[in-house]
Amino acid sequence: MKKTEIILGAMAAVALITNLLFAPTGNILIVLSLSVLSILYMYLSFALFNGIRFRHILKKESYKGISTMRIIGAIFTGLALSITLIGILFKYQLWPGATINLRVGLSGLVLMVLIGAVGYARSKAAYYANIAKRIAIYGALGIIMLLLPTDELIEIRYRNHPEYAEALKKAIAAPGNEDLWQKAEAERQRMNTEN
Repeated sequence: MKKTEIILGAMAAVALITNLLFAPTGNILIVLSLSVLSILYMYLSFALFNGIRFRHILKKESYKGISTMRIIGAIFTGLALSITLIGILFKYQLWPGATINLRVGLSGLVLMVLIGAVGYARSKAAYYANIAKRIAIYGALGIIMLLLPTDELIEIRYRNHPEYAEALKKAIAAPGNEDLWQKAEAERQRMNTEN
């Protein structure tokens, strides 16, 4: 599972770079990689963070020497990472709900860092260091996305299409104005036909 996590993380990074370079499949790869990585953390974090291989998840002897609190901590850390990744995805795709997902996910990560720091101080276990690395990477990216204004993100993503960027910013600023959304959609279609 660790290889799967690394592959998905690398795929998300490559997708982000290709999307910023206007490659046609960038958005699809971002959505797929971040969604699958989020699902991995949501449902399999208890095994992933404790070094249990996927084929041994259902074997009782795989959990010998692992405390119940460590498994619960891994589950909550996976949940916080998953929500943070969904927030990052929503913010990058300019979907509604990004801010609340980022705030909830990052709050969970802060709580898990505090608990992990106490656990690491007591035992110096590699388990806490491995979790801290993940929290640092996704937490930093989540903070950047939370603090990045939506207008700036639109400017970065659509820097080669200023008409669409302006129409989209106006539509997002007035979400109830159907005319602005129709103008933004017309600009998007024009942008897509030019490419």
